[in-house]
Amino acid sequence: MGITQQRVGKSWEKQILDYYAKKGYWSYKMPTEFNGTICDIMLVKNSAVMMIECKHTTSDKLYYKGSGIYKKRDEINNFVQKYNTNIYIMIKSDKVGTFWTSWINAKPIFESQGYLDLEKDCFKGNMEVG
Repeated sequence: MGITQQRVGKSWEKQILDYYAKKGYWSYKMPTEFNGTICDIMLVKNSAVMMIECKHTTSDKLYYKGSGIYKKRDEINNFVQKYNTNIYIMIKSDKVGTFWTSWINAKPIFESQGYLDLEKDCFKGNMEVG
């Protein structure tokens, strides 16, 4: 990952943290200094927890192997199966905007075609705070 890509990724994580904090969620950025993290952000509100993996792309696709999700697929699979929950993937595209999906929806698409077509395979996101 290049310096610009990393900087945009960190900015995207902060945008998500700020957005949900304004919506009343307790938001936590997971440390990335060690291997084995399953996601970037944890959100909590009214005893409900959302685990979020943040991704940035310059195109209208999110590639499985190029995005880093492929490297952590085993950890994500184990977490989803063991705890009977899901991990959400929030994607910021320089080309087509913001989108989201879940690991349960994305995994078979990643495995069959190698990428997510954001406009076809994901839900349009709205990160506006009003």
